[in-house]
Amino acid sequence: MSKKVIIVGAGVAGLSSAFYARRAGFEVTVYEQGNSPGGVSTSWVRQGFTFDGGIHWLVGSSPRFQPFHQRWVETGALQANNPIEYADPVFEFRTANATLHLWRNIDRLTNELIDFAPEDRKALRSLRRHVLALADYLPAPSGLADRAGRILCLPVLLPLFIYLYRTTTRQYLERFSNPIVREFLSSVLNVEQNALSLIGTLGGYSMGDNGYPVGGSRRLADNMEQTVLQAGCRIVYRTKVEKICVEPERSRLSRSRVTGVMVGGAFQPADFVIVTIDTCTALQTLFDNPLQESWARKLMRRTESEHCSLFSLGIKKDLDYLPSTLRIHLREPVELAGQTYSTLWVYRYSGRDGYAPEDCTSLTVLFPGDTYDYWKTARNDGQYRNRKKAFMEEAQRLLTEYLPEIEGQVAVTDLATPLTYERYCGCYRGGYMGIWRAGQNPFAVPVKSKSVQGLRFAGMRTLMPGGLPISVQSGYKAAKSL
Repeated sequence: MSKKVIIVGAGVAGLSSAFYARRAGFEVTVYEQGNSPGGVSTSWVRQGFTFDGGIHWLVGSSPRFQPFHQRWVETGALQANNPIEYADPVFEFRTANATLHLWRNIDRLTNELIDFAPEDRKALRSLRRHVLALADYLPAPSGLADRAGRILCLPVLLPLFIYLYRTTTRQYLERFSNPIVREFLSSVLNVEQNALSLIGTLGGYSMGDNGYPVGGSRRLADNMEQTVLQAGCRIVYRTKVEKICVEPERSRLSRSRVTGVMVGGAFQPADFVIVTIDTCTALQTLFDNPLQESWARKLMRRTESEHCSLFSLGIKKDLDYLPSTLRIHLREPVELAGQTYSTLWVYRYSGRDGYAPEDCTSLTVLFPGDTYDYWKTARNDGQYRNRKKAFMEEAQRLLTEYLPEIEGQVAVTDLATPLTYERYCGCYRGGYMGIWRAGQNPFAVPVKSKSVQGLRFAGMRTLMPGGLPISVQSGYKAAKSL
């Protein structure tokens, strides 16, 4: 008789774990507290408008980027119904006096920025060298000669890797004297990540990765769900795992062992349990007794997360003439939810692609920053709805100032705060991925629990900085460890 595996969470990591565990011959049941797959890889519909709250670009979209691409294909995430779009430019950056573009080709990007800010010529050429040097190591090696060449070059590149690893993106950008160039590059990703993350992201673009799967987060998750169900797995929605059941050790020579989970007050037995929800949330909520493992204490001490508030608008107008991704540099910084913003991160989704009714457009505006405590205080004070309303009114006013064509065309607005991500996805403090700070060792959660037999961990929190690629790969590793 097949051994039973219970998986906590039907996010990308949970669906990946389920697929590979089932392929290995296990009987698999997935419990998900929400009513849909994907976890943070999700979207939602408001009055016919779809707002994507997850993917903006996907590492592993190109076959050159293994093993991530292989996992996306094997789990069914990437299929014929969601071909990859490689927008070029990646985004358009608008200021009062100029328009810049994040081109995928690093030479074209460098030349445009030098034309705009010749005073930064030296720093920009240095950026180009760093991107090209790191980009050579991003794709999977193409053969033995490629592997050998990388090994031979490593002593030369190692000092660069160490420098980027020990430097924050914010510090790295101090080499640029032009403030608009600094702001432009700051809008690629969180400036608190180490500079290796910035250079690696630009390298991914230049090497043909980081595309957007048509249909976005939800279609990718739905594809994975169908693949998992067709493989013979069972997914139970609207069902929260209340506790992981552990049989205590019987002697000094034996370890504790997982026996199953509690669901709806009933015990569900299992030979193995794979936890794929946010590991920090799991450590705090799923065990009667805290795990006595050093990594668990370390994770709770060191965890820092990427957060955002996602403001969405349904526009009763076709805005296909706008770039798919737009950065709008504000004339004056503005404060919202306790954070100061100088740039609006705007994403446009066409009605022709199914994101909105005909001749309409869905827009999302991402406001990055840790506003969890602000919104938590507002909820505790009974002011959550009022402050959300005020936030949306100010955000809409700002956007209308720079995109006057939406004046009088807004059909619906919506705001997802960190508390929204906490409620629906179980994200610790509402964070959707981690932050890999400068000089911080790439801490990883062990796949196998050291103190509880049969217990496994997967998900975006298991390796910094996290994200969907880490989720799909960690699910594979957890299943392979059974």
